[in-house]
Amino acid sequence: MNATKGTNRLILDDMRWYLMIFSSITLMLTVVYLAIGFIFDVTYTTQLFGPMYGGICAFAIAGIITLFPVAIGMGSTRIQFMKSFYIISVWMVVGTITILNVIYFIMHLLHEYGTLGVTFYQPGMLYSSEYHFFSYLWLDLMIGFLVLGLSIFSTVCWIRLGMRNFFVLFFGVSLIVTLVIVLSDLSVWFQWFTNVNLIALFTALGVIGGALLLSTYPMMKNVPLTMKGRKDG
Repeated sequence: MNATKGTNRLILDDMRWYLMIFSSITLMLTVVYLAIGFIFDVTYTTQLFGPMYGGICAFAIAGIITLFPVAIGMGSTRIQFMKSFYIISVWMVVGTITILNVIYFIMHLLHEYGTLGVTFYQPGMLYSSEYHFFSYLWLDLMIGFLVLGLSIFSTVCWIRLGMRNFFVLFFGVSLIVTLVIVLSDLSVWFQWFTNVNLIALFTALGVIGGALLLSTYPMMKNVPLTMKGRKDG
C-alpha cells in the first residue's frame, strides 16, 4: 500500500467511525423523543441536528490534530494529506446531512399521517414553514460546509499561531463582533434578514465555509507536526 492509498484509507476509516458514532447518537435521540411523545401523549418541538453538526466539527478538529502527524509518519506529504482530507471531509458533510434529512423525512411522513406529535425543528423552517425536502437538504448542507470550514480553519490557526496567540486573536475578533452587534441598530438587521432570500444567504454561508476550508491549504504546507505550546510565539 503506497502513501497516498494509506492516507486515504486512514482518513476514510476515521470518517466512517465518526459518521457511525454521531448517526447512532442521533438515532437514539430520535427514539427517545418519539418514546416521550407516545408514552406521555404530548406534543412538542425539538431538534436533531446538534449531534450531526457536532460530528462534522469533531471529525474536522480531530482529523487535523491526530491524523495529520500519523499520515506524515506513514510517508505522506502535507499537500497530499490536505487534498485527501478535503475530499473526504466533503463526503463526511454530505453523508451526515443526507442521513439527517432521511430521518427528518421519515418523521415528516409520520407527522403527516397523524401518528407523531413531535415536531423536529430544521433550519429550513426559516425558509418555509411547509416541508420541502430538497430545499431543507440544501440549507442543511450549506450549514454543514460552514461548520466544516470554520472548524478546520480554527484548528489550523491554533496549530500555526499557538494556544496563546490563537486565543488573543479569538477574543479580539469576538470583542469586535460583540461591539458591532451592541452598537448597531438591530432592527435594521432584523428587517434585512426577513427580506433577504434565505436560499441565497445560506448558499453564501456555505461558500464562505468552502473558502475558509481552502484557505488552510497554503497554511498547512509548512506547518509543524505538533501544535505550538503556550509559550511558543
